[in-house]
Amino acid sequence: RLSDFGLALWAADATPQITCNDVAGTFGYLAPEYFMHGKVNDKIDVFAFGVVLLELVSGRKPLCTGCPKGQESLVMWANSIIQGGKLTQLADPSLPTEGHADEIERMTLAASLCIRPTPQHRPHIAVVLKLLDGDNDILKWARSHVGLSYESDGDEDDVVTLAPPPENNTNIQSYINLAFDVDDDSASVSSNDFITANTSLEEYLQGRWSRSSSFD
Repeated sequence: RLSDFGLALWAADATPQITCNDVAGTFGYLAPEYFMHGKVNDKIDVFAFGVVLLELVSGRKPLCTGCPKGQESLVMWANSIIQGGKLTQLADPSLPTEGHADEIERMTLAASLCIRPTPQHRPHIAVVLKLLDGDNDILKWARSHVGLSYESDGDEDDVVTLAPPPENNTNIQSYINLAFDVDDDSASVSSNDFITANTSLEEYLQGRWSRSSSFD
C-alpha cells in the first residue's frame, strides 16, 4: 500500500505545520521531525513516499533486523550510499536495466531527495512527480542537488556542500539519531524525551509508543 492513513488529520489549507501528541504510523516510513517532535506537514508524506520509492528500486524492506550491521534501516543505508556519490548502488542488481536505465535513475534521484532529514530540504511532491515524469529541467536540478548537504537554511534551490555521514552508531538507533540533526528550536518534545546515554532504544520506544494508542 502506498498509504494507510486515510483522513488521519484535518488542518486548514493555510496552516504550514501543526503539532500532534499522538504519533501514528509505521516505523521506517516516519519522517524524523514527526516521530521525534510530532511535527506534521506535507513534507512528512514526501519522506514516506521516498521510502516507498527506495523499496521499489532497491528491493529492500524499510527495516531489516536480519541485515548486516549498519544496513538495518533502509533510510540510513541509502543515505550512506547517496553521500558517497554512488547512486547506482541503490538499485537492486537484479533489476533489468536495458531500456529502463532512465526510469531507474529518476526513481533513485527522487527517493534520494525525498528522504532528506530536514523537511525544508525535501522537494514538494509536485517537483517529485515532474522528476518521475522525466522533466528535463527538474532532472538536471535533481542531479546537481543529490548528495549535497542539508546544512543550508535556504530553500531547495540553494547549492550547499557535502554533508558528513551519520554517526557511527549504525544499528536501528541510527534511524532515531537522524532526527537529532533537525534544527528546530520549537520542538514539541522536551529534551528529556531524547535518548540519553543511560536510556536504551527499547526503553525510549516503549515510552514514545505509550503516548499513542494508534502506533502501528
